[in-house]
Order: sequence, then structure tokens, then C-alpha cells
Amino acid sequence: MNGTDNRRRTDRRDTRISKKQKLILSAEEKLESKLGFDVFTEGDKRLGWLLTFSTSSWEDQDTQKVYSCVDLYFVCQDGSTFKAKYKFRPYFYAATKDKMEMDVDAYLRRRYEGQIADIQIVEKEDLDLVSQCFDTCL
Repeated sequence: MNGTDNRRRTDRRDTRISKKQKLILSAEEKLESKLGFDVFTEGDKRLGWLLTFSTSSWEDQDTQKVYSCVDLYFVCQDGSTFKAKYKFRPYFYAATKDKMEMDVDAYLRRRYEGQIADIQIVEKEDLDLVSQCFDTCL
């Protein structure tokens, strides 16, 4: 879909947690804070090495919406640590029968209106098929 490229570029928003948005700390986040991984939400930019990450969720207290996010754990050059939350849109791939992509697209948009952020048709290579190069490359 060529028309979605421009829309996708303009639809991207800053995915970091906003400074103005409130964070309610869960028991797990309180424990992480005691271990030195405070959530970085505002202040001067920090530079660090990524130690690990984990999937999480985050609730915007103003709108009561729950967002998917990744908790990123960093260590700085001086040995200090911090955690950042990075919002993302979860996704999955679905295979369709040949020439049925547009029908599936239309059905999903109708059925899950307001719940789906975007649908993109992506050509994927079936890795289970025998490679054409296999016979000629040997």
C-alpha cells in the first residue's frame, strides 16, 4: 500500500513516557527502585549501556488507557543505573489465502473498529518452500 507510507510517517508520535503523565509504581517497580533502577521520566539526557529489557504495560492516568511498553534497563559509565519505559504498538502477522488480502483487511477493520491502530499488507517469503537456488548452487 503506497498511500500508507506518508500517513505512517506523520502518525508517529514520541513514544517515550511524557513528563506530564503520572506513573503509579507497582510493587515490582518499587522493588526495582530499591535495587537502583528508578524510572527515568524527566531531566537531563542520560547515556547508558542497555543491560536487558522486559515487556510491560503502562496506564495513562488521565485517559485510563493501557499501553504496551518495554522496560529498558541501563547502566551508565559511572556505574549508576536507570530504567526507561518505551511505548510500542503490538503487532502480529496473519497469513491469508491468495488474492484474499483485501477481503481480510476489510473484515478486520469492520470487526475490530476502534481497537486496531493499523493494518498493513506485507509480502513474506515462505521459508518452508524448497529454494530454487538449491539445485543450481550445489
